[in-house]
Amino acid sequence: MLLFKWVIDNILNGIAEALVVFHKQAVCISTAAGAGIKSTNKDMADSLFYLGVARIYRYGMAVNAVSWDGIPAKKRAKIEADTDKLAKKILARQGHVTPSWKTRAFFTAMHFVQQKGWNEADATYWKQQGWTGSKRPWKE
Repeated sequence: MLLFKWVIDNILNGIAEALVVFHKQAVCISTAAGAGIKSTNKDMADSLFYLGVARIYRYGMAVNAVSWDGIPAKKRAKIEADTDKLAKKILARQGHVTPSWKTRAFFTAMHFVQQKGWNEADATYWKQQGWTGSKRPWKE
């Protein structure tokens, strides 16, 4: 979670401005001894969505243990099978990832907001990028 916070902070502070996220894939992984897995993954996925990450995958598992060795063998085998399946899906899309319809729709809505100049700093940035016109970041 600390790494995720660092990435979000750096992107929002403009340090990682050159990072083009509209062609990226991300995986939200969480484990717990009980409840909270789904909401944790949703929080991470929502943040990545608003950053424009093209494809977001989620994986959560209640492990009821504090270390890998404490997880029963049957559950470990399921985790390994599930993550292998997820990795194959990610690798299959590598190099030709396009944003989901939800990301495109949200971008279009923000496009109209930025055309009106609602927030001067954002509107200036969007105009510099050419996004208030017909240019789209996932078509670059």
